[in-house]
Amino acid sequence: MRNQALRQTMRALHGIVLFVCLLCSSLSYADDGFRIVKDSDGKEVAVPLHVKRVTPLIGAFAQVTCMLGGEQKIASSVPRLSEMFYKIFPSLKQNSSSTTLPSSIESLIASKTQVVFGPTSFFLSEANVAQLKASGIAVVKISNFATIAEIKESIRLIAEILGDDAPQKAQVFNDYYEMMLQMVERHTSTISQKLNVLALNFSAGNYSTINDSDIGAQYIKIAGGNNVARDYAIDSNDMVKIINAEQVLVWNPDVIITNSNTSRDVIVNNPAFQTLDAIKNKRVYVVPTGVYLWSVRSAEGALQPLWLGKMFYPERFSDISMEQEVKQFYKTFYHYGASDDEIKMILDGAEKTLLR
Repeated sequence: MRNQALRQTMRALHGIVLFVCLLCSSLSYADDGFRIVKDSDGKEVAVPLHVKRVTPLIGAFAQVTCMLGGEQKIASSVPRLSEMFYKIFPSLKQNSSSTTLPSSIESLIASKTQVVFGPTSFFLSEANVAQLKASGIAVVKISNFATIAEIKESIRLIAEILGDDAPQKAQVFNDYYEMMLQMVERHTSTISQKLNVLALNFSAGNYSTINDSDIGAQYIKIAGGNNVARDYAIDSNDMVKIINAEQVLVWNPDVIITNSNTSRDVIVNNPAFQTLDAIKNKRVYVVPTGVYLWSVRSAEGALQPLWLGKMFYPERFSDISMEQEVKQFYKTFYHYGASDDEIKMILDGAEKTLLR
């Protein structure tokens, strides 16, 4: 009788334990459907625990997403990327429908994306954001990328959204980024007479430049250059700072860097610019473009200060091969073995580039 009572008691306890376990499991499952990330404004946003489909709003963030192993997670992307981008990350070619216009919100929802991220205020109205959220799509604002610290944080945040092993990959990249910056600074820190540098582009009939609010200006400074346009239109919120030829003549830079070969041709062939030191000394350089343009907020910007340093002060960087650095970058972060011809194409700059 005692044994039978004991067995009945044990069965009852087992039932209670099983019920508690099931209850805890159910509660855990209910809380396991999402996690919280903080956007670039510090606002908390709930994203799925396991993110499988995302939409980066700008090409640079598509590049970061792919670099962090998220190529297959991109449900839709910007409509125009570089050929090198599509060669290394071919699935983006099929998923490149426009996601930046209100008319595309329906197709964006239809893509079954779970998270949209990027500088949302540039591309999405409040009504667009509300529509996405009503469809169960998380919208994460990532709009701070004017400094190196902000670039690193944006990469970290994108990795947090992606999940899986992306955060570890982001840390490896950010460590590499910092290492490259420090290495360049070691080569340029003792320069007493810095070159005067102007980032000058020509597009849609206008010349434009960057002031010190642009990440490209930080790269110029690290490479030992003096950005002559550092205070130009400093109060303007426009991303592109339109400039006239007369101001370029006033600055008379030692070096001009520009984002495309097309832009370079316009600059060097402008009769008004023939008295510029940069023109006379043949020091107009085209910024490299690989998967993405180096001079802006993409992860390939990690290579920009080194390239600038070699263009500005080749004698100080004679111990470093730019070709080898690019090959190693592509192997490490894209798992892609770039050929010598591809490296040359990247360093020569593409005929058409994405300015932003």
